[in-house]
Amino acid sequence: MAFSLKTYEDQAKFSVVLGAVATVAIVAALGLILQRFDWSAFMIPIKSKLRLVAILGGIGVAGLLSTAGFFVSLNTAGQKRNKNQSLSWTGFFFNAAILTLAACVGVVFMLTKISVS
Repeated sequence: MAFSLKTYEDQAKFSVVLGAVATVAIVAALGLILQRFDWSAFMIPIKSKLRLVAILGGIGVAGLLSTAGFFVSLNTAGQKRNKNQSLSWTGFFFNAAILTLAACVGVVFMLTKISVS
């Protein structure tokens, strides 16, 4: 059986899956940030470029996936032929929350990071 997004119910399920993958990405980025966070100075010393790329990649992936899931669920939420409206609204609010979290983590990270050579 092939993967299909023809029905609104399948699109609603897909939006929740996108939100779940975005959650994994933002939690991984947050874990990398909190490993190095210095609470007394309220800054994140970044020594390696690989860690910086991993953090920014996690934030970016979470933002992109939750944005896609947000708009997919927004499209399915008001459709009359959608038999599972509650899943569409769950995906909508779930992706909105993850998108907000990704934006907040990104802003805090950009304001508190400092390069250490």
